[in-house]
Amino acid sequence: MSDIEDTFSDTAENFTTKPSDVYLGFVDAAIKDADEVRTDDSFIGGEPVWLHPDSVPDKELLKCGSCHSQTHMKLLLQAFAPLDPELAGDVASKLGLTSINANPEDERVLYVFLCTKCPRKASSVRCIRGVKKCNGSASLQNTMNLAVKEKDFKIEAGTLDKGPSNPFATEPSGSANPFAIASANPFANAQENTPKSSEVPAGSVNPKTARKEHDALDDKKFDGGFPGFFLYVEQESFKNKIPDHLKLPKNLKIDKTALDINAESDESAGINNIELDPRTEKLSKFLDDDVFQKFQDVAGYNPLQVLRYHFGGQPLYYAATQVDLVKVIPPPSYNPSSKRVFEMQLMPKMIIDLEETIVERGGMEWGTIMLFTDVENYITKYDEHDVGYVEECVRVQWETEYKN
Repeated sequence: MSDIEDTFSDTAENFTTKPSDVYLGFVDAAIKDADEVRTDDSFIGGEPVWLHPDSVPDKELLKCGSCHSQTHMKLLLQAFAPLDPELAGDVASKLGLTSINANPEDERVLYVFLCTKCPRKASSVRCIRGVKKCNGSASLQNTMNLAVKEKDFKIEAGTLDKGPSNPFATEPSGSANPFAIASANPFANAQENTPKSSEVPAGSVNPKTARKEHDALDDKKFDGGFPGFFLYVEQESFKNKIPDHLKLPKNLKIDKTALDINAESDESAGINNIELDPRTEKLSKFLDDDVFQKFQDVAGYNPLQVLRYHFGGQPLYYAATQVDLVKVIPPPSYNPSSKRVFEMQLMPKMIIDLEETIVERGGMEWGTIMLFTDVENYITKYDEHDVGYVEECVRVQWETEYKN
């Protein structure tokens, strides 16, 4: 059995009982005109917020690799993802590497862009990793604590169904901040003294009221970009859940007479001689793909997920592939002695959030977008603001293509 087959050999019963090392990103709230979007926020759509106003990536990194134009490049994701040195060290050690540049106080951001003019073309999706070194004068944690006070909307995570461990959030799940800013440790555990969601601080705004007030504000408009949405992250869980595709509609009624099949009458009506529409037959074969079924099963337990984060883990493949991408991803050209590892992937639910007119305009067609990053977190050059950007590796599994 190949590594790929072994990866997807688990049954639904097996993976529902296993603790997951994966963190899932969900849409929290739309970005409003009144919101200050920072580098230590994680969001989909909108516009990129660079690590310093005067430090932007090289123009070539911002162009589509297919049409070589920046005009139609739109931001899909900006994720604040500082590395846990212990985790990065463990992953590197397994790869036989020892040089790790994972300072938890450095600001580390992943930017993912897609060219809407070049669907399904190579290099039409690009990922940039940006790092801003901590100058030592003030810790990143202190900076984020100040930011929390500035963005304190007094909305409790319990109200928003946030989980106990948020890799992109400064405060634990009991925080009153709905747009929690990223922790220096993406896998930091909630503090034991965190107040429970039922413990509302004296003088705080009612969570539901604050949420309604924020939702009532005008959405921020982004010229030429997708609408923007803040994200929250929680650990993947399968417990006490039923995948969406296994749920029966509450108003479903079954006509038992429809189950009485008369073989002779069916044959005389020519039912057995009906030829499947080629598109239907192609879709049927696609649904018979065990890997796609695995994708559907796992995603079905948390159907609102827009991203999956598992640094050094295995991606959840959208369709069968002949190779194990984790093993064949090339090392970064800017750091050839290192290796890239899987870090996160974008899920198709993101398309629904970013494009409301997919059917009318064709829309985005990807099934999943996987990001592979340098395990050593190496940056070729830092500028005068201690900021540097490099391109990381993207692999896209596209949606099945149907032709008339």
